[in-house]
Amino acid sequence: MARETASPSREEIEKRIQKIGKYSRAVRTGLVIILSAFLLAVSVVLPANLDSPSQAIEAILMPLTFVGLGTILYGIGMHLHLMHLNLVRQLQPEPADDQPSAPEPDD
Repeated sequence: MARETASPSREEIEKRIQKIGKYSRAVRTGLVIILSAFLLAVSVVLPANLDSPSQAIEAILMPLTFVGLGTILYGIGMHLHLMHLNLVRQLQPEPADDQPSAPEPDD
């Protein structure tokens, strides 16, 4: 594993920021897949099991659990995404002051 320098260049920071978007999209895609599976279960499996309340609950319980877990994971993923963006922002070098500061007048 290559050792990173203490202060990354602006180009390296920009590359990191561009990669973050891919992970954010992957997290959102995962949540959409879980929600799609839940909607499919509600529209197809639940009507077939409406004979008794226990069968209906059993048919929808696992998809509902997956939606809950997916939402939790989505929240965790977005939280980590924002934490990483904040870290990258903090790692950016401060803009250099090109103008010398004016000397303070003596009173």
